[in-house]
Order: sequence, then C-alpha cells, then structure tokens
Amino acid sequence: MRPGIDAIAIDLDGTLLGRDGAVSARNIDALDQARRAGLRVVIATGRALAECTDILAAIGHDGPVIHAGGSMLSDAASGRTLERRTMDPEVVAMLTDAILDDAHRALVLKDGTDTGYDYLAVGDHELHPASRWWFSARGVRVREAPALHADPHPGVTVRVGAVACSQRLRPLAERLAQTMGPRCELQHWSAVTETEATGSGVHLLEAFAAGADKWSMFETWCRREGISTARTAGIGDGLNDVPLVRNAALGIAMGNADPRVAAVARVHAPAAEHDGVATAIGHVLSRAWAP
Repeated sequence: MRPGIDAIAIDLDGTLLGRDGAVSARNIDALDQARRAGLRVVIATGRALAECTDILAAIGHDGPVIHAGGSMLSDAASGRTLERRTMDPEVVAMLTDAILDDAHRALVLKDGTDTGYDYLAVGDHELHPASRWWFSARGVRVREAPALHADPHPGVTVRVGAVACSQRLRPLAERLAQTMGPRCELQHWSAVTETEATGSGVHLLEAFAAGADKWSMFETWCRREGISTARTAGIGDGLNDVPLVRNAALGIAMGNADPRVAAVARVHAPAAEHDGVATAIGHVLSRAWAP
C-alpha cells in the first residue's frame, strides 16, 4: 500500500545519527523499507556534502541531499550540484570582517564542485581545536587565505561561519543579528562534537544567503520532481530544522528536539537514541501518521 506521503526529508545529527555519530541497524532497515514502499527519501543536513559521504554510503543513499543548512542540493551518487543559494560577496565580506575583528578564524564554505576544496579558512587567528579535529576526521578539503581579498572563488560562497565557545560567539552573533538584519540567515547553537576531542563546549555561528533553509530547498526539489508539498514529511531536532518541520505537511520532531522544533511539529517521534526515525517511518508507512 502506498504511504500517505511521497517524500520525507530527514536530518542527520540528532535525528538519524545517535550520539556516537552512527546510524543504527534499525534506522537503516527502516530507510530500506521506505524506499521499497515508493517513499522518496531526501537527506537534509547542516553539514557540507564532504562531511557526510561516509554516512550516505552507510545508509545506501544515492539520491538527493540537501546540505549546508539548505544552501545546497546535490545528487549523492555523482556529487553533482543541482541547486545552490550563494551569498552576496558584500555580505560575505561584512560577516568575515566581523568574525576576524572578534579574533576568530572565518570559515567560508564553498561549492566544492566548482572550487576543488570545501572551506576557505580566512585570517591568521588560531583554528579552534574542534575545527581541526572535525576537518581531519571528516577528510574535509581546506584552503588557507590570509584575508578575504585572496579568495579565488568569491562567487560560490554558501556559508560563512566561526567556531568558539558560547561565551565568545554569542555576543558576536547578537551584534550581527542587529547589524545584518534581513541580508542573511543567521544561526548560532551548540555544535554536535565529541567532547573529548574538543575539551570544552563548542558553539557554531553560521550565516547563509537570505531565504536559504532546508525547507526552501526541499520545496525546490519537490518542484523539480513534480511532488506536491502537501504530500511531504520532514523530521529533525535542531534549530535549522524549524522551517522544515513547520512547513512540511507532516512535521515530525524527535524526542530530543530543541523546544522550538517541538513547538511547530504535528507529531513527535522517540529520541535519536531510541531509533526515532525508524519509528516515524513505520508510522508513515502504516498510515498511522499522515498529512
């Protein structure tokens, strides 16, 4: 029997992935069942594509991936970029200057299919230990630049960010929220990292093109595929999942979700540690949960 929805967008960290960064056998089996039932599965993550290739391989996903917080849509099988939301170079410069002035390294994410690398690390401030660990663990391609004027690919920036402790980044994020206004999408929250690798709490500051988020890119993919958004589901747990969970016909919050995600969800799944994605897919396929 065909499910009541045609496509489901699934977040990775805190949703499909447990605290150990792995996908459980039960979740993998549920994804296989969904595909066999004709349900289109879309991965929607804040990570760059290069940061989740091993996960995509582990779950056998060769379809669409919304990544970089909704700034990019790629084909997992080929790595080809299908859609992207690039940032205004003037906005990139303003954000980068503010990050450098606050004594952080600016992490400028690129469309790696155009540049041959993933991040441009701008400035001479020390790279945060969490960033060093993450780039090494994920095999991310990083290019150094002393200043933004040395950026060889200014037209393909999809995100500008910084990594530090909350006490350092929160004041900067609040200032940027006031000064940048609607010129970009700005988010900051605690990072999902191995605490033993960083030694302290880690905070992320990330800015995207205005209007870029997981839902808007999911909506774009649906139009490309001729799928009605009235027959979609979205499941997530974090701040960057709010638009997806709020706007999908069936918005699903994980049991471990941020309260802002839980508040906009139609239904709630168990926590990631209890295979909430598998439970949600089971309910969707049995039509217990439907738009």
